[in-house]
Amino acid sequence: MKKLLTVIFLFCFSIIHAQIITAKVIDASNNRPLGFAIVLYHYKQKVVYTDIRGYFRLPADSLKSNDSLTVQFIGFQKFTIGAKELKDSMLIKMLPEIQSLAPVIVTNCRKTEELVLNKKTGRIKQYIGPGPETKLVIMSRYDNVSGRKGYITKLSILIDEKVPNMQVPVRLRWYEWNVDTHKPGKELTDTSILVYPYQQGWNDFELPVKAIPCPKDWLVFGLEFIYTPEYQKQFDSLKSSTEKIQWLSDMENRWSLSMQYVNDEDDAGFYMVNNGDITRYAKKYDRYFIRPALRFTVEVCKE
Repeated sequence: MKKLLTVIFLFCFSIIHAQIITAKVIDASNNRPLGFAIVLYHYKQKVVYTDIRGYFRLPADSLKSNDSLTVQFIGFQKFTIGAKELKDSMLIKMLPEIQSLAPVIVTNCRKTEELVLNKKTGRIKQYIGPGPETKLVIMSRYDNVSGRKGYITKLSILIDEKVPNMQVPVRLRWYEWNVDTHKPGKELTDTSILVYPYQQGWNDFELPVKAIPCPKDWLVFGLEFIYTPEYQKQFDSLKSSTEKIQWLSDMENRWSLSMQYVNDEDDAGFYMVNNGDITRYAKKYDRYFIRPALRFTVEVCKE
C-alpha cells in the first residue's frame, strides 16, 4: 500500500508540475535577457511580464488550444506563437527592429537652460491602480509653454498619499498628438526606460541624456504600470475568490498615482488596457478632466 501511495503521489506531483510552463525571453543578437517584456494571451485580454532575468511562467490550462501568445518589448519585433507550440523551458529570441538612422541636425545652440513644464499641478485626486493581469498605460498631453523644443532631463511623479506596499516599476512612453482625433497618436517610444516611484510626494528621476525629445508645442507622455511576477505569485497563492477580493480591497496591495484636475479637454488623461483602444477618462463634476500629476524638466537652447 505504501508503494502504491508513493506512486500515486509522484504521478499527481508530475501532473501538477507539468501544468506550469516556464519560458525565457532574450535578445537574439546578444542573448541578453529582456526583463519586464510584455506577454499577452487569451486573445490579448490577459497579460504577464517577464522577471528581471527574462523568465515568465504560465499555467498550461490558462491557454486555450486555439489561443496565441504575443511577446512585446520596445525596440524589438513582436513575437507571436500558437498556444499549441509553446513548450516548457522554451527560449524566445526577440529580433531587434530595423530602424533607419535619425538625421544629424546641426544647430548653433551654444548655451542651454532648463525649464519646468506643468509646474503648478493644482487640485489633486488620488488614483488607485487595478489588480494583476492588467497592462495599464495612462497618458496625457502637456503644453510646452516655452515654444522651444528640447530634451527632457528629469521626470517628477507625484504620489500625494502614503506609498503602498506595491512599488511597481513604471515604463515611460511618449507619442505624437493626433490633431484630428484629439487623442495620443503614433507611439514614438524607441527605448525602454523604467523608473520606480519610492516615496510620498514628488518622486524625481534623472533621465538619460537626449533620450526623450520634447516638441516645441506639446509633449504627449505615458506611464505603463507593471505588476511584477513576484506580485502575480503573491496573488496566485491566495486559495479562494474571497481571499483575492479581500487582498485587492486592501489599498496597500495596489499602486497609486496622483491625478490633477484640468479644464481643457485636450489636456485630459487617457488610458489603454491590455493594448486595447485609447480611451479618455470620464469628465469629473461636469467641468474637470483628470491626468497624471507629472512635472518635466526640459533642456532648451537659451535665447
